[in-house]
Formats: sequence, C-alpha cells, structure tokens
Amino acid sequence: MLDDTDFVMVFTEPDRVRKAVDDDLVHHLIAAGLIRCGSKRDTLACLHGAIRRPVTPLALTAKGRTQLARWCALHPLKRK
Repeated sequence: MLDDTDFVMVFTEPDRVRKAVDDDLVHHLIAAGLIRCGSKRDTLACLHGAIRRPVTPLALTAKGRTQLARWCALHPLKRK
C-alpha cells in the first residue's frame, strides 16, 4: 500500500514501485480478511516516479495461509 492513499503498489526494482493493475483484487482480499497491511516497522521508502514515498508491504493472515494451503493441495483431474 502506498501512504494512506490505499493505492496498491508492485515492486519493479528493489527500491522502485508502480501502481498495480489488479488493485481491485487486492482490496477484495483485504476485505475478505485474507491479507493485511504489515506493521509500521516494515515500511520501506521507495521511489514512485521521482518521489520517494513510504510503502507498507502486505502479509497473509492466518486465514489467508489456510486458504493458500487448501489451494496448493488442488491438482488437475487426470483424463483417461
């Protein structure tokens, strides 16, 4: 997340970010309780264009980790 503006950002380089294309999906996952914003101590200062801004990484919640484990257990059906 970028600042308090709720823009979802993706890292393009270790210290550069840009606005994410799929930010609606990320906001849905936050509303569903699957991901959350990291703590203030995890905040990084990254360049967005020519401006350096604080960016807080996102993290999976316990519910999100459980859902991820369930999705990873799924395999495609074998066709005969």
